[in-house]
Amino acid sequence: MPINKKNQKDEARAVLLRHLELPKSTRAVVVTYIKNPEILEFLTRACESIGVSLVTDHQEMVLSGADIWISDYVDDSIPVEQLSKKRVVPVVPVAEKYKDTFSEFDPMKFTGNSFIFQEVNQFQMFEKLIRALENMRYAGDKRMLLENVETIKL
Repeated sequence: MPINKKNQKDEARAVLLRHLELPKSTRAVVVTYIKNPEILEFLTRACESIGVSLVTDHQEMVLSGADIWISDYVDDSIPVEQLSKKRVVPVVPVAEKYKDTFSEFDPMKFTGNSFIFQEVNQFQMFEKLIRALENMRYAGDKRMLLENVETIKL
């Protein structure tokens, strides 16, 4: 019997919400890899206002239940392939080293696997996070995005 990845993800998310004592109405759980404290503070406040929870915990259970990961840097310390296997959508800065790894998601063509911002600042990061959330609202877009995310390899 084939594994239903959607059900696995839904179950992992439910466990995570209970573990972190987050409301079931939480719009999304976003794992952060943000070094800049000002950006982290801004995004935390902004996300709270729209029902999104930012989490800095990187335990296996958190990664399994998270919807999105966001970072103000990309390097080998971030478990990119582990996150992609768990179908966690990246919101990342442009990085020359990873230009073949991450590509902007295009919902019209169902191509791409990420949401990429040009400059590391809280406004561009929040804008791309909102784009990711909006694309995940539509079943067809979300399905294709998550399938594309699973193919990310370093």
